[in-house]
Amino acid sequence: MNDRELQDLKEKIPSGWELRFRESVPFLYKTYSFNKYMGGVEFVNALANIAERMDHHPDLFLTYRKVAVEIFTHSKNTVTELDLRFVQEAEKVYKV
Repeated sequence: MNDRELQDLKEKIPSGWELRFRESVPFLYKTYSFNKYMGGVEFVNALANIAERMDHHPDLFLTYRKVAVEIFTHSKNTVTELDLRFVQEAEKVYKV
């Protein structure tokens, strides 16, 4: 990913999401907080339904009152428009 592509991508990332790198592979990351543990569980279930509908699956990490989401397109080894659509859908279903 060159500097221009990286800048274009950063401009498209919704607020609250971070662009991170693991072994030079970019991915999108966000931690969501909840008032109760079951709020996080319900959110994970909602994201799982979105992932199945899109046939695009993030890594989800459920802890006490928090859910961390990491996503990138494995087949391309980078962040794509599909990932951006997924994070937009995640934002729509998030409820505290």
